[in-house]
Amino acid sequence: MSSERRTRVRDFLVLKGCRMKYLNEISWPRHLVYSSMFLLLAVVPVNRVSAQVLPICSWPFEVTGHGLTNVATPDTNATYWVMPLDTKVWKAMVIRGAYPEARFVNFSTYSAIGSLVDSIIDTEIAPDSDGSENYRIQVSPNAGTSGNNLQLGGSRLAFIVYRVYAPDQNRTRRGGVDLPAVTLVATDGNERTLQPCPFADAESSLSNLIILLRVNGFTDAANFLQGILRGANQLRLGTGSCAPDQPAPTAVTFEIATLGADFFPNPQTTYLETSALCFQQQKVLVVKGRAPVFPNTYYGGSILDPAFDGSVQLRYWSMCNNDRVVPFPVVACQPDYMTKVVLDEKSQAYTYTYVVSDDPAPPTWLPPDATWLPWGATDIPKNLIFRSILPQNSFTLTKDYYPQGVFCDIRALQACLLTAGAQMQK
Repeated sequence: MSSERRTRVRDFLVLKGCRMKYLNEISWPRHLVYSSMFLLLAVVPVNRVSAQVLPICSWPFEVTGHGLTNVATPDTNATYWVMPLDTKVWKAMVIRGAYPEARFVNFSTYSAIGSLVDSIIDTEIAPDSDGSENYRIQVSPNAGTSGNNLQLGGSRLAFIVYRVYAPDQNRTRRGGVDLPAVTLVATDGNERTLQPCPFADAESSLSNLIILLRVNGFTDAANFLQGILRGANQLRLGTGSCAPDQPAPTAVTFEIATLGADFFPNPQTTYLETSALCFQQQKVLVVKGRAPVFPNTYYGGSILDPAFDGSVQLRYWSMCNNDRVVPFPVVACQPDYMTKVVLDEKSQAYTYTYVVSDDPAPPTWLPPDATWLPWGATDIPKNLIFRSILPQNSFTLTKDYYPQGVFCDIRALQACLLTAGAQMQK
């Protein structure tokens, strides 16, 4: 094991102490229906299409915040892998993996309709006793509340979600390691180790998973996941609701979020959001705020190494611009490590500035200390979401850390930026 990986495992421990009616309903393209069914039959013999086929392979559905999975205001710097578990057939699930080189990792369990049951984060996952960077997690209805255990709820069908946030520079979305291996333990004690799922894209993976759920009688779970497909169709058909002459608010404020937390909510995340905002001709949206200190993991540091200033305050934060229309897709995100953070000489606080404009790329007039976000379609209302994960070292995300925004006339941007900065200091 490399010294860097060994250091990361050590840091985890330090912080610990401190899925022919249904097909017609969703109107899939014929080639997708056939390919999905052929793939299903190729993997599972017809006489085995029963409750025992769930799951048939490990981590069948990958959520990246792109394409079909761009629903419910995702963060494009995070990846989720989802798998179902029939708890009547399998009494336990054993997850074996290696620690990713990433900012934050967790495993969470949910009911058939996506309600949170339990969660375990990276710093709570002890490595194997052989001194390697590998770990083992036990998932069962009777799992303990301590150690590498993850509990299941009372529903027969459960979902297990594996998350990786902000992989290190030049690492894959998996953080430079394989997806965790999964072994199922039957009620009679027999074990079955799953092969990785062969599905190549989100639409076919989700389609196959929903088919399997319906074949096995898990209607609630199938309907829950079908909402993603339905939402994606709404995305293609949706129209905007912003009038060209709609006035801008005098100030743009952020408050505790009220939407976007119904699709496998991440229990370690806090969301601050704006109300619906409409594009303003000849104006840009400027958002400023105090920058919580985050770990320097993207550039090779550990989760204990601050990217600036003194000690780490939040494990991760980001700013995302989203369409505030169903299914609430994200336009773009900027994670903490891609956000320009500067020291304000007057307040001696580290701050950030985001500029949101309708330019197709970062504009040449963008101030050097600002970070750009695209507005997206100008006839659709937006809302910005500031996402934060796991306060560290007794840090609290108090109101003085809430972002503040204002619409600035692009012809007087510098003066507006100065005014916005002074307003933030009040």
